[in-house]
Amino acid sequence: MGENKINNYSLCYENLCAEFHKYHPEEMARRSGAYYDSEKQQLTLTYFNREYLILYPKGTVTLKEDVQENFSKGDNRKIIDKTVILSYLYRCTKSNLTNKWVPFRELEGVGHAYDGFALQGINRLVKFFGNKGDLFLKAGLKLGGKEFTSGDVGLEIKVLPNVPMAFILWLADEEFEAEAAILYDYSATKELHVEDLAGLCSMAADELIGAAKKILEIGEL
Repeated sequence: MGENKINNYSLCYENLCAEFHKYHPEEMARRSGAYYDSEKQQLTLTYFNREYLILYPKGTVTLKEDVQENFSKGDNRKIIDKTVILSYLYRCTKSNLTNKWVPFRELEGVGHAYDGFALQGINRLVKFFGNKGDLFLKAGLKLGGKEFTSGDVGLEIKVLPNVPMAFILWLADEEFEAEAAILYDYSATKELHVEDLAGLCSMAADELIGAAKKILEIGEL
């Protein structure tokens, strides 16, 4: 990833922070599923099963487990995470879930504009988990997910309080190669910008693979 692109993400985050004071913290908490502590002037939001603290009115985001360290320092992925968190707090509506699961390209207003991002995530899931259904399931449970009835192994993970995602794996066998799918509730575009939703496909694959590697490292499988 080039330095210019990293700087662009940093600039985007800084711009979001600069606007944060314009939003009412209790209203953001109500719409987003976050918790607002008026004494500490901070919101607590769960993202990929980890709690993050967002200071008001500055908009700075830190990982709750280590509040002394700003988790975006020197890491492009973490800068993107921060941007997604603030973007969600700004945009979310707390609209009711439709329980209509669709691939990214079928979300309202998407078409094929960002479909490549979704395919990157799907391809990585297939490559890593192709015949490892048990590992796929355990990794999803580590991220706070639950079983989803579809494919050979299915998972539903609440990436953000209003943004559930489903991950489906069809295992490889002697006849067929492995396949995977990533689905969203049709309401997702009311909670996050299309570009952020596209990026979540790839980031979710990273999270699942990262959780799986930790499981293998400590011999939990």
